[in-house]
Amino acid sequence: MRGAGGGEPYRIVVDESSFDFRGLAEERLTDLLDDFSDTLEELSEEQTVAVSPFWWDVECADDRAVYDVLYEGEAPRAGRDARLRMVRLMDRCPTWDTDLPGLPDRVEVAGTDRDLAWSLCYAWWQARQKRHVACLVFPAEDRRGWLPVSAVGGATGEPMAEEVFHLVEAPALSEFWRSLFERENITEQNFFDHARRSFPGLVFADSLSFRKFDGTYPEMRDWVARLLSVVHDHFADAMALHSGQPHQVQAELGRFGLDLSPESPNTRSKPAIMKQRDVDHEGETYHCEWHGKKERHRNRVHFSLPEPRLGGRILIGIFVDHLDT
Repeated sequence: MRGAGGGEPYRIVVDESSFDFRGLAEERLTDLLDDFSDTLEELSEEQTVAVSPFWWDVECADDRAVYDVLYEGEAPRAGRDARLRMVRLMDRCPTWDTDLPGLPDRVEVAGTDRDLAWSLCYAWWQARQKRHVACLVFPAEDRRGWLPVSAVGGATGEPMAEEVFHLVEAPALSEFWRSLFERENITEQNFFDHARRSFPGLVFADSLSFRKFDGTYPEMRDWVARLLSVVHDHFADAMALHSGQPHQVQAELGRFGLDLSPESPNTRSKPAIMKQRDVDHEGETYHCEWHGKKERHRNRVHFSLPEPRLGGRILIGIFVDHLDT
């Protein structure tokens, strides 16, 4: 089973310790349950989200377990539809394996003790193995991004800190995936699989290879990942904002510390040379004139405009030392 034992972990878990409903009026709690379910449903459409087998036992209010509130409708009250929807989504999630050697008994998040925080313990344990896990937090808490989690218990009994990622909204997951290039030292063999997960708005040509750069994979990886982030997040918006005017788009994207531009008029006047910017992908040809430069004289990543044939996504078409100009 995926996520069992010491093998490949589940990459997203629900932090059941964040289910704190104290002091929430019925309307507010109903809205928060709906918000949480929206995020859980969106994440589950693309990823596997796992839960602790004991999640319904956590105390979410004084003398009330989550089971009492969500399944039985006890106080604090929440709308029936919101309760049952969250129950349905949580029940569909697989449970992560509790039989992990050295799994801690208790954790602190940013110095605050978390009681019955089984999934945070799981995320901490995986982080110790350099396999990071993102924790989905109930939106009543403002707990986001990479935060220090210290564990006491397990094999050593000594407090040990690791950073664990927390998210409330589904789009924040992209920050998690992208940070793993460095945190988990993603290898060249696994780069493109990880990039597809990190940049869903991009398409990667099969012909791409880091070996076509003038530089080693460790030298190039982080720059390429940063360039892909900017192209994914900002290129289409900059093109729309400036009606495709190259110099204005270039200046807009320059705010992110990267040199991105189309080919010069001189290069565009040479059809044979411009043909080098054409990329065949799944039986179609795409023009990849825009490019990012790592250095003035070498190392380019060429990419297309947002492409209707790719559902509006952008093709990353060429990794190269330098094309003819």
